Parts: sequence; structure tokens; C-alpha cells
Amino acid sequence: MVSYGMAKARAMANRADWNERTEITKAVITWVDDEYDLEIENEYRMDDAEFTDWVEKNAESLAKADAEENGTTFEEIDRIAFKEDYIDDDALFDEAYEAACEFEWESMTGR
Repeated sequence: MVSYGMAKARAMANRADWNERTEITKAVITWVDDEYDLEIENEYRMDDAEFTDWVEKNAESLAKADAEENGTTFEEIDRIAFKEDYIDDDALFDEAYEAACEFEWESMTGR
């Protein structure tokens, strides 16, 4: 098993943009009536293109459902804004390293 420090050093050496990349984490759909906003989280961590396509395709139905639920009126979408945040490569590495350690431990113990 490679030590945590060695594995992380290797991972960082293979990425010139460590902790510098961004991803779309949220979409904010605003419709004309009442200037009301609906925030959609990218909870399944879709890639940027997939998430923006999904939001743009479903924006009207999502806004209509939200307007009905909140007792407002929906006529048309005013705008869709996407919010970006930095990808935490350290956290992603930690998750992957823990999973690899768990797999190796289970393999060694026959679980």
C-alpha cells in the first residue's frame, strides 16, 4: 500500500490545476412573474454540460411546479443563472484514498 502522503504527492503531480478547477454547483431559475427564484442544486455531481442541458430542458416544468407549490403565477422564464464553485480536489482525493484502503483491507482479510 502506498502511503497517504506519497499517493497524494503523485496525484497532485499529475494535475497542474489542483484545487483550481470549477464546476457548476447550482442553477437559479428566475421567472417573470414576481421575480421569483428557484434554486436547483447539482446534487448528483453531473458534469457542467450535462447539468446545464438538463436544467435548460426542464426549467419550465420545474418553475411551473415550484410556482404552483408556492402559490405564485408562472408565465415564462426570465433567466437562468449558473453558479460555479471550486472543485475540492483534496476532498475528492481523500474519498478515493479511503475507498482504496477499504478495498485493500477487505481483499487482505477475505471479506
